[in-house]
Amino acid sequence: MYAAELSSCDVERRRDGVVLVRVHSSNRRGRKLPDAVFSFCQGDPQYEYWEGQFLQRMPARQSR
Repeated sequence: MYAAELSSCDVERRRDGVVLVRVHSSNRRGRKLPDAVFSFCQGDPQYEYWEGQFLQRMPARQSR
């Protein structure tokens, strides 16, 4: 994923540890598609990457 695409997505972690990634769709030809939502749990090949993205985006007060 490119840096510009990373800015158009939200990353959150559920209480059970699953990381959710929501990629916001863009408006193309007057139509907006639904957002794409992906989930990653420990053991998934991309889990570590997206958990790292989640931790980088967390405000400092929440990371304590």
